[in-house]
Parts: sequence; C-alpha cells; structure tokens
Amino acid sequence: MSKFHSLIDKFIDRSISPEERKILEKWILESESNMAFFKSRLKESHQMTLADFDSDAAYQKFMATIKSQKKSSTPRHSILKYAAALILLLAIGFLAKRYLLDQGPQTSLKVVENQKETDGNTDKVLIKLADGTTKVLNSKGTEEVMDSKGNLVASKGENAIVLEQEGTGQEGSLIYHEIFIPLGQIFRLKLSDGTQVWLNAGSKLRFPQSFGNSDSDRMVYLEGEAFFDVVKNGNRPFIVNTQEIEVQVLGTKFNVSSYETDDFISTTLVEGAVNVYETRAPENGIRLTPKFQANYDKFGNNFNTTEVDTDVYTAWTQGRLIIDNLTFSEILVRLERRYFVTIINKAEGLNNGIYKGEFVDEDIESVLKTISLSTPFNYEINQNIITIKQ
Repeated sequence: MSKFHSLIDKFIDRSISPEERKILEKWILESESNMAFFKSRLKESHQMTLADFDSDAAYQKFMATIKSQKKSSTPRHSILKYAAALILLLAIGFLAKRYLLDQGPQTSLKVVENQKETDGNTDKVLIKLADGTTKVLNSKGTEEVMDSKGNLVASKGENAIVLEQEGTGQEGSLIYHEIFIPLGQIFRLKLSDGTQVWLNAGSKLRFPQSFGNSDSDRMVYLEGEAFFDVVKNGNRPFIVNTQEIEVQVLGTKFNVSSYETDDFISTTLVEGAVNVYETRAPENGIRLTPKFQANYDKFGNNFNTTEVDTDVYTAWTQGRLIIDNLTFSEILVRLERRYFVTIINKAEGLNNGIYKGEFVDEDIESVLKTISLSTPFNYEINQNIITIKQ
C-alpha cells in the first residue's frame, strides 16, 4: 500500500510519470476500496478548503451522468465551490476517458486529422518554401520536401520535419521558409543547427534553410506558441522574434506563447537564461532565470515576471492539457485551439469561474463533461461547433 501512497502523492503534486500514472490508474480501477482510498487521499490533501464537499455524492453524480449517455451534460444544480471543482477535476478528469470508453460508441469530436478536409487545406500542416513552393505534410508516414528545382530541403518523419544541413540558396545568403500548424495539431521541427522546435496548434514559424557560416544572429519569427530546445553557440545568439518582443538566448530551453488574439506574450524559462525585450525599444527588457515567466502586456508595453511551475506551460508538447487557475473563458480558448472547434458560450455567467486540473489524451467531450460536473452547464455539438448553455 505504501507504494500507492507515494504514487497518489506524486499525482497530487503533478510529479507523477506517465508510467506511474498507468500503474496508479490500473490499481484504482481494480476495486471500490481502492477508488474510495484514492478519493479520501485527495480530500485529505485539500481538507482545509473541502470541509463542505461530499466526494462520494459527487462521484455518484458523475457515474449517473455517464450512464445517461445524453449528448448534453448534467442537469442544473447549485454551483459547487471552487475547492470542489478542483478535486473533481483532479479525480474525475483522471478517469473520465476510461469510463466514457466503457459505455460504447461516443459522439465526441476527434482531433483535426480525423475530420474532413476544409477549403485551403487549413486542417493540414503546410510548409511554404522560399521559392514559393507549397507542400502539404501528412501527419503520418515519411516523405521528402523538395524545392521547385528538385533540391532536397527537408525530410519528414512522424509529426516532425528535419532540415537539411546545407542551404539551397546562394553562398552567404539566408533563404526563409514558413511552416503553418493548423488548429488541433502539434508538430516538431529540427533546424539546421540542431535546435528543436515544438509548434503548438494554430502557430506559424518563419525560419532559414540554414543559418550559414556568418557571425550574424540565428533569427526565427514566431506567431503562436512554440517550445525551443536551442543548441548552444556562444558566438551566435538565437533570437525568437514575435513582432512585439524578442527573446535572445545562447542555448537553453524555453516556451514562448504569442497568439495574435491574446493580450499578453508569455516567455517561460525551463533551463539556462534568456533576455526578453521589446523589439522597438530594446532597452525595455528583462533577464529571466529558470522557473520564471515574463509576461509582456501588448497594450501597456511593459513586462512583469513571476515564478511558475514550468510543467504547466510545457505540458502541451506531451499532449497533456493542464488547467491551472484558469477562468472558464480562458479554458474555452485553449479547447478551441487544441481540438479545432468553435465554441459559442451563451452562459456568460460562467466566464469568471476558476478551475484547476489535468487531462491526458481525453477527447473534448470528456473534458466538457468533467468541467460541467463542478459548474453545471449544458452543451450541444453540431459537427465542429459547440454551443454552451446554462
């Protein structure tokens, strides 16, 4: 039993590994007593704020919802406290997918690769080469990316593309390509210097075929979100340009989130050190140390820093969705990007509710069902459009 005590502790503080998570999940599902023990440990970990929370009743409510197999979620009830939402998302989110699968065929939305193609191939990864050649990249299988002259530009593997070491442009010149990642997908790119870039859904990166042999900076241009594992070169800084700000490093691991629709640009440092500064006013900047995040206010033109759990901001590279003190409206934005859907929220009273939890490989209906247990709402799914109602 002590082994599972330890695994539950790791689950609570989010230090549990994928292998340990599978072991814990299997043990929880083995018996009702194991499930009861798991729920009691979660309740104990938050006992200072959960005095009024009935975990057994909440669990029964969850099971009744699953068995109903209705497209809409739970009926209206009084809104549970934030602490109840927290424990439900921790416990039920961990098991929701398993129970949903046990109930037979679902109407859940799938990620974009299983949807019909849309006009303009917007549900496919696209790479646009410097010579104007555009190629659609399939998510599976291997293939070669050639320019208009038949030169090999890159090789594609499973959800990843590797650039050739030598450029195809004139000696000493930089030629830039662009890669577009649709909503609902994640893609990895290995640049010519060995730097690896994970690109999140709805992102675009402009990058050179080769950084060449000059002493100039290694510059790439980002719209959206990406995680960088930069190969160190003390003589040639690596710079990520997002129009409003630039992030300069010599070699390190960090995450940049710069979606056009967001009010802030966030830089989260995992290892090493980075300089973050305003593109138009380089003197307006800060230096980050590991486990700190810099947020740039696009409208106030200023930075603020805070210490964070970096795992929260890099989990997306592993297919995990971590909700950490996010409002309902912020969650909906992330769900739209992750699952390539449009969400119409007619229950605006939910927007300011705060949630916390984690989902691993769950489909969007599992996520919505779980959240609706803590703050009841109904929803309807019509192809790629989800409408949320009170």
